Amino acid sequence: MNSRERLLGTLRREKVDRIPVAPLVYLNAVYEMFGYQPDIDTWPDPPDFDVIEKSIEYSDAFGFDAITFLGHVWDFYGWSTYNDSAVTRASSDWDVTIADERKGDSKQRTITIRTPQGELKHVETYRKTSPYMVVWATQEYLIKTKDDFEIFRRYSPPADVMDTRMVRRAKRAIGDKGIVMAGTQGAFNTLNVFRKLDQVLMDPVTDEGFYREMIEFFLGWLLKRVPRWVDAGADIIEIGANLAGSSVGPRYFEKYVMEYEKRLIDAIHATGVFVGYHNCGDAAKIMHLYNEMNFDYWGYLTPPPFGDVDLDEALRVLRADMVLRGNIDQVEFLRVAKPEQIRAKVRDLLQRVKARGNWILSTTDFWIDHIPDENIRAFVDAGVEYGQY
Repeated sequence: MNSRERLLGTLRREKVDRIPVAPLVYLNAVYEMFGYQPDIDTWPDPPDFDVIEKSIEYSDAFGFDAITFLGHVWDFYGWSTYNDSAVTRASSDWDVTIADERKGDSKQRTITIRTPQGELKHVETYRKTSPYMVVWATQEYLIKTKDDFEIFRRYSPPADVMDTRMVRRAKRAIGDKGIVMAGTQGAFNTLNVFRKLDQVLMDPVTDEGFYREMIEFFLGWLLKRVPRWVDAGADIIEIGANLAGSSVGPRYFEKYVMEYEKRLIDAIHATGVFVGYHNCGDAAKIMHLYNEMNFDYWGYLTPPPFGDVDLDEALRVLRADMVLRGNIDQVEFLRVAKPEQIRAKVRDLLQRVKARGNWILSTTDFWIDHIPDENIRAFVDAGVEYGQY
């Protein structure tokens, strides 16, 4: 089987030759391999470095079954504005000013939006944490008050004004080497894109009506965007779901979050595309509720100390037809372990899950910098050897 057949077969719960080896590879790993040091302003898609083609070369070099995450839409819904966002494009009664203040390897961006009913402001910072990695964080959110939400709801541009060219490029490049994953946020996570997290967490308790108005609105936005990803060639749409984990508890999740995630999942499925559910942190207290959600796979079963998922408990609790992806720590273990330790870790994991099937060998989130090549090869070689069905 080629990698595309193996991955699609696994997602269809069909018999395949072996467990796919498909870690989550992000831009930083590709840049590091090729020694390219991107600038903050062009980090997601530099004009002199084809991140899509190079990501396929990266996968080829190590023998991954590629689930390329680089076919992405870089805008508010990817946690960052950059320059192609629907929200930061001016439209009728939506006047946008973007001011960047650059200091070496850091930058602050201030977005001011003027409308007939008032002004909205968003501030975020970018910082290079290594020669290859840029991180960002919001300092001031667009929706601070009910009035802000009313302005946003009334005047914001159409949700499906999106630049999907990276998804299209990934689809052209991947061939039979894997599949294309486009990332978005769930409705709850999307609220945090526009509103501070402590407010989002408290809104259902302090003003449930206001909370439901907002989450219904942003769910509607996401639903309008789904066809654009599908038309561009996404095989999977992965939903960001890490903010509503064990910390919110099962009662909160079931009452205030789950129905909106389910509606988004069902809408994506209606287009014929697979759905991944991305909770790369704490999930132990709510993962039993995942059985009621119709996504195709859950990633990334993060064990302590960076999550709270016990593998044996997850295998006991989760429905057998749910594909699972992850569980190997890339933050510390893959970076510092010896190749023989990595082989043993992968062997032990696959021996525990192979009888169940419906597994994709991966890490608990994206590759960090400075994982030795010999460790990556040990990970892949062990996955191929011990993952044979």
